[in-house]
Amino acid sequence: MTSRKKPIDAASRTRALSANPAAPPVRSAARRSATSFQDRLRRIDWQDLELFLDIAEAGSLRAGAAKTGHAVGTIRRRLARIEDKLGDIIAHRDPAGLQLTSLGDRLLKVAREMRRSRQFLEQEQTGTGTRDCVRIAVTEGLGTYWLMPRLVDFQNANPEIDVVLHCDMQRSDVAGGECDIAIQLEHPSEGHTTICRRLGCLHLMPFASERYLSDAGMPRSVDDWPRHRLVWQEADQVASHLLPYFLGTTDIDGLIGIRTNSSSAHFRAIASGGGIGILPTYARAVSRRVKPLDINLQLRREILCVINPAREAVPEVRLALAWLQQCFSGELYPWFRDQFVHPSDFEDILSSQKVISLFEGFIDALNADEN
Repeated sequence: MTSRKKPIDAASRTRALSANPAAPPVRSAARRSATSFQDRLRRIDWQDLELFLDIAEAGSLRAGAAKTGHAVGTIRRRLARIEDKLGDIIAHRDPAGLQLTSLGDRLLKVAREMRRSRQFLEQEQTGTGTRDCVRIAVTEGLGTYWLMPRLVDFQNANPEIDVVLHCDMQRSDVAGGECDIAIQLEHPSEGHTTICRRLGCLHLMPFASERYLSDAGMPRSVDDWPRHRLVWQEADQVASHLLPYFLGTTDIDGLIGIRTNSSSAHFRAIASGGGIGILPTYARAVSRRVKPLDINLQLRREILCVINPAREAVPEVRLALAWLQQCFSGELYPWFRDQFVHPSDFEDILSSQKVISLFEGFIDALNADEN
């Protein structure tokens, strides 16, 4: 007698798939159709939704964990909680990063709109009778050595505006409301709902102090690096992938004597005779103690202005944007032009009282430390 296999009903198949940890999660079509997307959306906690937005814009769970400070396991659980309430998958995790499903794309649009609404309400709640504050994030070097000396003039001309200047190599979350304006050297991540404008270019080349060169001699090319001490900054937005170009080799062992994550410490190390390092060409406007080295090595980075669209129309933010445009004008300051201009070619501008007054006593006063 031939035995016949008993058909497996839908409920049994669902239980079998759920018991298999390798099987994809089963979402009930009946459950999805029973309620609308808007009804299911109301079940999601706003903090979970904002976390999903941060993770989606970061591009991966690991990058999202670094951005938000949450553990990867916590992020997985909270994303799973969103999927459970929606009744479907919002993203696939693979080595390339987080790949949103069509439902995830839809949820991302909702999350961005809710964030913009929250920022608008926060702006309205500040009231018309209070002083407004413009929050500007900028890379450490540009903020410390270029913008801060000029900020005093801006505030004297606009005493009703308070300014927060956050100097950090780590990129600020402009879309998330951490700042109104960010001056950075890398484009925002794809999909960010921010406005990005180009302000100018940052040109870089090797510099060293006269003190160091008198002891170690003048290099003629990158082939001379083994006979010299090198200084390197390791931080976000520094473009460390260009290090082999700077060194002329991928074998960097033993070539770098000093590493630091700080632009200020990097500048100080070079100006104090610590070795040869890459600096912006405007370094000569900051200190005559650093000398450009002509060894046919120049780098160029775009200076970008990233704006929170929820704050762009605010009059105080518009004034700050106009001021920043002037700060990085290539017509006024040739070191920010698209084309490379050697420091020796803008000595007249460096000697003008307008530029000297910005940096007087700022770095060159370090002489007192060495006497």
